[in-house]
Amino acid sequence: MTPPANRDDLARQTTDDPGELFDLVNERDEVIGVVRRGDAHRNPALLHRSVQILVVDSAGRILLQWRSLAKDLFPGYYCASASGHVAAGDDYLTTARRELGEELGIAAALTPLGTALVRSPQETEQTALFLARSDGPFAFHPIETDGGEFFTWDALRAARASLPMTPALLVAIEALEALLAAGALRL
Repeated sequence: MTPPANRDDLARQTTDDPGELFDLVNERDEVIGVVRRGDAHRNPALLHRSVQILVVDSAGRILLQWRSLAKDLFPGYYCASASGHVAAGDDYLTTARRELGEELGIAAALTPLGTALVRSPQETEQTALFLARSDGPFAFHPIETDGGEFFTWDALRAARASLPMTPALLVAIEALEALLAAGALRL
């Protein structure tokens, strides 16, 4: 259960476009402007949108993705099955569908799980959480990801303390945990 690449080896240049445009939003998730990716990833005051999709297989295991070492934030960390920023003018659902196709090579029905605020020293995101069910086959994007791994729910909860996970994944796990405890969702 360790990523295939050494996340300290960051010699590769990022493939993320610092000029990519995101909607700048307020804490009520209302668009108030536009911000460049490079600026949003250096200033946590610039709130922007993202999506996190957790894919569950028929055995109830959750697929986590290893972020490529070429990512500008959290290279080599585990993240949601598929994730991404919402481009300026796009919406959460359109972005989630696109990310599933781009990062995993699948199309699956998406169940919205709500939104959450994700804060890190580098950025602040309003992220929409989704659940998808699929047994694949998965075609991991060769630049965005370094593959992935399935976890049982118990193994995933235990791994929070020992594996490098993005702040957004940690928020997604907490939200999923709350929904499962409330009986609002079953894996």
